[in-house]
Amino acid sequence: MKFLKNKILVLLIVSFYSTHLSANNKIHKLDSVISTGSTLETAVAKIPGNLDVVSEKTIHKYTNSKITDIIKKLPSIRIDNDVGFNPRPKIKIRGINYGTLIMLDNVILSDLEGENRLLNQISLYDVKRVEVARGAFSSLYGTSAIGGVVNFITSMPTNFEIESLTGYGNEIVQNNAEKNLTKLYFSIGNAFFEKNLKVKFSAGMTNSQGYVSHPAYLDVAPTGDINGGYYDKEGKYIIGDEGRREYQIWDTRLKLEYNISDSDTISSMFSLSNHNYEFVNPTTLLKDPAGNPTFLIPTSTPTNTMYDPFIGSSYAGYGSYTHFLGNVSYTHFFEDSELRFQISSVNLFSRWIDAVQKEATQAGGAGWTQDINTSNNYLDIIYHAHLGDKHNLTTSMQFRYLNFDNLNRNVTNWRDKTSVIDGAYKGYGGMAFVASAFINWEAQWLDSLSSAIGIRYDYWLNFNGYVFGDVANLSLKNQHTSQVSPKVSLNYQPFSWWILKTSIGSGFRTPTMREKYQSPHGNTVWDSNSNLKPETGISFEVGTEFNLNYLQAKLYYFHTELFDMIYRQGAGNKNSPFMYANAGKGRVNGIEFSLILPIWQSLRIEGNYTFTMAKVLENNARPESIGKQLIDTPEHMGNVSLSYGEDFGFYASLWAYFTSAFFNDDINSPVLARTFGYYDAQFSLNAKLGYIFKNNLDISVSFLNMTNNRYYDFYQVAGASFYLQTRYKFGK
Repeated sequence: MKFLKNKILVLLIVSFYSTHLSANNKIHKLDSVISTGSTLETAVAKIPGNLDVVSEKTIHKYTNSKITDIIKKLPSIRIDNDVGFNPRPKIKIRGINYGTLIMLDNVILSDLEGENRLLNQISLYDVKRVEVARGAFSSLYGTSAIGGVVNFITSMPTNFEIESLTGYGNEIVQNNAEKNLTKLYFSIGNAFFEKNLKVKFSAGMTNSQGYVSHPAYLDVAPTGDINGGYYDKEGKYIIGDEGRREYQIWDTRLKLEYNISDSDTISSMFSLSNHNYEFVNPTTLLKDPAGNPTFLIPTSTPTNTMYDPFIGSSYAGYGSYTHFLGNVSYTHFFEDSELRFQISSVNLFSRWIDAVQKEATQAGGAGWTQDINTSNNYLDIIYHAHLGDKHNLTTSMQFRYLNFDNLNRNVTNWRDKTSVIDGAYKGYGGMAFVASAFINWEAQWLDSLSSAIGIRYDYWLNFNGYVFGDVANLSLKNQHTSQVSPKVSLNYQPFSWWILKTSIGSGFRTPTMREKYQSPHGNTVWDSNSNLKPETGISFEVGTEFNLNYLQAKLYYFHTELFDMIYRQGAGNKNSPFMYANAGKGRVNGIEFSLILPIWQSLRIEGNYTFTMAKVLENNARPESIGKQLIDTPEHMGNVSLSYGEDFGFYASLWAYFTSAFFNDDINSPVLARTFGYYDAQFSLNAKLGYIFKNNLDISVSFLNMTNNRYYDFYQVAGASFYLQTRYKFGK
């Protein structure tokens, strides 16, 4: 059976059909990027189209502080509101909102809420490889894969190994970046019984005193004898800030893999992780009649009582979010095929607490909670058959059961998390069941020509939904939809150094519960829309890749026509509330270009550029949005980097990132620079220097946002900072 596994590897390499450069030349060539796992593990890496695979060595060389930093450097990828600690990191590919399917070791992380809170909890040092495939992949993965797929992959040991890490970072310019950032990480693993049993345990912790990312503000200047503050460019009256977000993240993970026989393997992964945060030490610009700093202003009521506007905005507060992930899979290898069963469960338990404005002070008083609990459970059955040397056929069935609850409760003392009153006064939630099946045929017609044809059927049922409180007047009923998602792709390689790729396929995504039932909070005004329909799209791409001795270049054109496109309309105020709605039709098209140029040994220059046009084409409900660029989607994005690093000795990198300014509403109101809630033109310059000793001791220093360019990505980004790290590996 070991011969069979080698045969499977060869077939996967042929089906992926890339050109790879020899490692024996004088100049270090580009790394080979072939995935060597089982069928499900290699599905992303095999897909024709614009694929990127980031290796452990590349991850290590750059100034990554969280796992989303790894892919931020790649073409057409944007991380929304990427400002240090991000409690709801959202990855967008090619401008498609909520259109990226996120996986960890092939376990889907997306849930009914539509957020990926788990992403900021996964330890960066557990991730050894990342695969990114762009375009519509609903033919393989169903909903939420309309823009692309990202798979973060962790490692397993082949012998006894230990890794430990400590790090410390701080601001360079006072009150501009994270204070006293500390990181700890430890992992231990081994392979037993002639390497048939592999076990790995890892744990990581991050602590930070945070930085100030947003202001405290009023609609108008306070009345009476209170002075201080100023109006910003939008007309908000800035009175100070709501403090630093202090946070802690911890993550534990246990992985096991056992070869029961030459033809049977069972593996599992279990993780428990948490992030919690609290805003501390707000500052005020206000002064009382005596000229002393004050946090209190008079109300507009006839009693003219005083209240604290620095709390209760919904931008601050404190919260704790815990995830439990479990996965068990079994694979059996036949003579020319393999069968895999996989059961996965991803669960969130969380509570966030804030004050009720005008009824509390910074010391305590009335408050409220947002309790979000989700459960996402999956059963995958996959059969992969090798039909001779030229054809592969994969069939699969998938069943998902998802549950979501979002409840709000009153709190007698918002500073005391034990004072929560039983019984929710507002909430919404529901369940979903999904049944899916797909078939995918890969063929090698000629030495230079390969193809893939796939089709997937999804049946999605929302049931047991509920809404109560101030959104109880919404219509509520069981909703179901069925979608058929085909895709066809061709790879043509006329020469060993040149490949042409094209594909066309459809994708879809169902609306998230957050999109349907979003309600007003703090100073942000929302309207709910329980009648949201799924959005669908037809995607086409064509591209070429050059893999020469001293050059790798890729150029792709992508084009997606979106129908019943889900987008956010409005400006978030009383006159124009935010609301998610279906536009009649939208279009996203653009160009991705990337270049890697080896210079000497492992010294190389890398760069990429993405141009994205994302327009509303038809929208009877809001005609003024027609022809406008979609929100949160920059037209121009780019990265340039210089890096060097061998297996031992000195290594370094310099990375520059930029985007053009982009819009925060659907009528494309002018972007106000250096203003809270807007999206500035963005530029950051980051560097890392390190040295790996022969005993695998690794010492490095990173400098982040070295120019201290504090632009706004809705919130204000952190300024210049440094981070020192020591890392030791034994047995790797």
